[in-house]
Amino acid sequence: MNLDPEVMRKTALVVSAALRDDDVSVRHVLHTLPDRIAAATTEACVLAMAELVRQFVPPEAIAAGIADAQQIAHETATGRNHP
Repeated sequence: MNLDPEVMRKTALVVSAALRDDDVSVRHVLHTLPDRIAAATTEACVLAMAELVRQFVPPEAIAAGIADAQQIAHETATGRNHP
């Protein structure tokens, strides 16, 4: 991924804060960025975290997580997650 240096720096800050479970810092960095940089940084963060997951989590566990996420998205979209 070829990132603008500012986006790369902000991505590194957000990912490291997220790994420390520091949601305040994550929010602070993302909410103080201009929209264009915030969108690119958020996208880069998601891709970086996915890469970390792929490096350290067994493929079977990833597949189960994908299935769960898709089920949640489907239920939410169809309204079937509410009694």
